[in-house]
Amino acid sequence: MERKSLRELVAQKQVFAPIVWDVMSAKCAEIAGFEATLLSGGVVAGNCATPDIGLITADDLVRITGYVCQASKLPCCIDADDGYGETPLHAYRTTKRLADAGAMSLTLDDTTGFRGYGRWAQQLRRGDPFGTIPHPCVSRDTFLAKTRASLDACSGSECMLIARTESALEYGIEEAIERCIRAEELGAEMTLVIGLRTLEEGKEIAKYVKGWKMWPDVMAPGGIPDVEFADIEKLGFNFITAHCITKGANYGMKSWGERVLKDKSTVFCDDHDMGISEEETEKLFHMENDEEWFDREAKYWKGLNHPYLGKIED
Repeated sequence: MERKSLRELVAQKQVFAPIVWDVMSAKCAEIAGFEATLLSGGVVAGNCATPDIGLITADDLVRITGYVCQASKLPCCIDADDGYGETPLHAYRTTKRLADAGAMSLTLDDTTGFRGYGRWAQQLRRGDPFGTIPHPCVSRDTFLAKTRASLDACSGSECMLIARTESALEYGIEEAIERCIRAEELGAEMTLVIGLRTLEEGKEIAKYVKGWKMWPDVMAPGGIPDVEFADIEKLGFNFITAHCITKGANYGMKSWGERVLKDKSTVFCDDHDMGISEEETEKLFHMENDEEWFDREAKYWKGLNHPYLGKIED
């Protein structure tokens, strides 16, 4: 399967992408039939044994991005947080490194470092209700300067910038709309407003922001979806993400482990194919590329004595 860019996909239709965090999860998304993925900063932070409060480095993110993009044929969007630095030059360098690592798109936001789930967790631990959490952002000009830098770094590659603002949570939706409009004027092909939960909010954004838009972390609290995909597609939200595979993986590993531990036997594990075919298993473990590596090794040892296989002939 030839890898398409995210830009190509969203130009044709609405794309729904699950959150991934490593090669195995990206391959699972591919097998499940998704057409794109998103590498979340929050789950990358978790993989690095830290909360999502700005403790991971650009090196951490670039390394995992490279592995995921090398292994999976799906275009992967990267959560690049604030660009891992306060200046436009940081945004430029991080964007360039991610694009070189294979990222087909990335989100660059206007947070100040203490971000995401870590911020919410701190507030909720103190008993404050959801929605009362302070959410300071960088100035509009700083956001636009970093957006311009990231666009410059994307130039000449297939990597598409998604200009992301969290300003609605602190300063209101009007400020978020203004930042998105200004980012589009600079050349951002897609924008993202954090904090949207209702169709009415989506309509308000779409009234002024005319380009492609992303709706992150769709949810269905109490079994009732915040929004229907078809409704927001009409408003130009053609890229949607969710943490569906993350939850499924955690549940599967926990329940499977509990059963094997209870039985004190691997019969349950070894006797089930988990609904995954042999071909899908090869994809999951990246074994479909084994022959390519073996052929390459044989080419390098041609006419020479391999330490285990003896002399390699033509």
